Amino acid sequence: MNVIQSLILLIVALVPSVVAASDTKSAAARVDELIENGYDRHKVEPNPSIDDTTFVRRVYLDIIGRNPTAAEAAKFLTASDPDKRARLIDRLLDSPGYVSHQFNFWADILRITTRMQGQGIENGISYTNWVKQAIASNMPYDQFVRELVTARGIIDENGAVGFYLRDRGMEIDHLATTVQTFLGTQLVCAQCHDHPFDEWTQMDYYKLAAFSTPVTVVRNPGSINQAMAMVNRQMVEEGKRIKKNVKNRKAQSNANKIAQKKVAEVRRGLSDLSYNFRNSVISETGRALKLPDDYQYDDAKPNQVVLPGTPFGEKIQVGKGESRVEAYAKWMTSKTNPRFTKTIANRIWKRAFGVGLFEPVDKITESTKVSNPELLAYLEELMIELNYDLKEYFRVLYNTKTYQRAAQSFDMFSGEVFHYPGPRLRRMSAEQVWDSLVAMIRPDADTAKRRQNNGYAVSEVRLKAWKAIEAKSPAELLKRQAELRKFTMQSENKMDQFRNRVEQVIKKKDGNKAVSLANELIKYNVSATQEYARLTFWETIPGNYFRTPFRRVPNLLFSELKSAFPSENFPDEKGFNAWMSKNKGYKVTENTAKKDHKKLRQQMSKQEYAEHQRKTRALASLRNFVRASEIESPAPDGHFLRIFGQSDRALIENANDKASVPQALSMMNGSTFNAVSNPYSVLFQDIKTAEDSDEMIDRIYMGMLSRKPTEEERAAMRDEVAHSGKEAAKGLVWTLLNTQQFLFIQ
Repeated sequence: MNVIQSLILLIVALVPSVVAASDTKSAAARVDELIENGYDRHKVEPNPSIDDTTFVRRVYLDIIGRNPTAAEAAKFLTASDPDKRARLIDRLLDSPGYVSHQFNFWADILRITTRMQGQGIENGISYTNWVKQAIASNMPYDQFVRELVTARGIIDENGAVGFYLRDRGMEIDHLATTVQTFLGTQLVCAQCHDHPFDEWTQMDYYKLAAFSTPVTVVRNPGSINQAMAMVNRQMVEEGKRIKKNVKNRKAQSNANKIAQKKVAEVRRGLSDLSYNFRNSVISETGRALKLPDDYQYDDAKPNQVVLPGTPFGEKIQVGKGESRVEAYAKWMTSKTNPRFTKTIANRIWKRAFGVGLFEPVDKITESTKVSNPELLAYLEELMIELNYDLKEYFRVLYNTKTYQRAAQSFDMFSGEVFHYPGPRLRRMSAEQVWDSLVAMIRPDADTAKRRQNNGYAVSEVRLKAWKAIEAKSPAELLKRQAELRKFTMQSENKMDQFRNRVEQVIKKKDGNKAVSLANELIKYNVSATQEYARLTFWETIPGNYFRTPFRRVPNLLFSELKSAFPSENFPDEKGFNAWMSKNKGYKVTENTAKKDHKKLRQQMSKQEYAEHQRKTRALASLRNFVRASEIESPAPDGHFLRIFGQSDRALIENANDKASVPQALSMMNGSTFNAVSNPYSVLFQDIKTAEDSDEMIDRIYMGMLSRKPTEEERAAMRDEVAHSGKEAAKGLVWTLLNTQQFLFIQ
């Protein structure tokens, strides 16, 4: 390739970004123009533009959900590039922190829970990873919604299936949350009766539900359904044969009962092949939706089948070869749907500015008033023009003069209209507070992952087993189910024998036999589980996930023995896994870490090694401080995040930002503050390099508020340093953590 060709390619590569930047400025200017028109109409005085110190902290918190570190803030503040604000916005939008912060936003809206309403944690992890990947790849919003609404298959292969598994068994209720989330419309009252304050009827609700309620949890792969269909056909043929060859009616009846019992056993055996796939597969079934028993209106009768229909927007017909849910998703995400684009344009506007152009953002009614109709209309056009690229939409909003004005206090419940003299002054969310502290604790805050139990990492194993069953012919499955039924019966008999033996050992008070029997129970449980896995096409037993129908009996019997003989030396409580490890050939060798420590001890002086040990222990204690998006969702009760108002994921956007006494106590005495003030945290490592008390004060302010202190603040802090001596840094950090300046996005 010659120089001219290289230059041409370089120019071509640069042109799209130049055009995009130009389009962003143009769109941002149009937004500002429409806002300023509102100032004139409503006699609003706009707030002044913010300085760089306020901007850098605000934009970090809004885009990536955390404070900038002192180094990040200083780099921005000392830059002389006239376009540095736009460039910082671009960089943050393309960072891992953006994915983390956006996930928290969507987890709250979609009510994502790691435990998935009592399901295995692997389902929650698969769903979480799918949403994060969609954000990281900048999947267009309309595609994001379509993939969730049309999600089918096993969650290990398609994480979007979690959208339906989240509300498994509640298909009718799921419609209400779907419409509220994506169409900004609350239909929930119409589920039971015509809406008392809106135009929706109960029939409207059920017609719309008829599109999506056939989508439900299933357990069997198609191959098992085919095998069951074969068995059903054989049953029909057997019935005909009995009717033809057996003339006596009583004999006919007996013969039919015997045949039906055999078929029931075969069907049960086939179903047992997919025992470990429950609550992991979504499929669109052919079942019809019926009106409830107590339907009371004149347009239909109770229990009448409902055909799908839409309450607003275009009337849709299910096309040839198209499923109901595909037609439903197409209608929902259509550019002509009067509520789809409007809802997301307003949601994201509120995300950036703190107040929606209409409120609540998910409750559009006939009486909904828009504070700036012209602006909302433009934002809808912009969203469509950008092809639902949310990152580009954010880019426009953050580049506006309006976003870069001083924040304005506003009471959301005052009944007044907000005309955006600047963004609304907001308190940090629980996730923003936590993530800002994590950034003060560890240098890899945006990329650190939580260590997860390997027992939960089963998706590949389960998916492989699912595909193995799907690949089998009906004849192969019928043969395997017979083997499985035989083995299950043998296992049940073995469990009965173990019950009798445990009873006898306890009765005879024989401790030695009790320990021996406990080991035998563990050994049998392992070998039986391995065989059950093989018969159901699982190549390995993935830790704590794999289940057998008889699994509880050995554990209960083991517990009985241990309770009956408390003084005996029984094997480990989790002997199952211990035995597995022992019998896979693992050798007990000297720990590698211990060898490394010996080597270091020889190479270092006593003081150096002692410092190394202190640092190692300190850093180990900080490992669990990862960003909110990496923690179980929602965090456990009592966790810092829950104390500061993180949503419990029971309702859409159920978080709160109200101050409380437990929050103050957590900041004062909690383990989180101890981690921040750890001598090896990012913040205190920076403070440590300060040459004098004034520089220490500067570093604390820069690391926490992205600015240097005022002279008045510096004077007050000097007094604290003089009073507290070596502990002054902790006291100053604690003081700033508990100020409104830290907890609010200025």
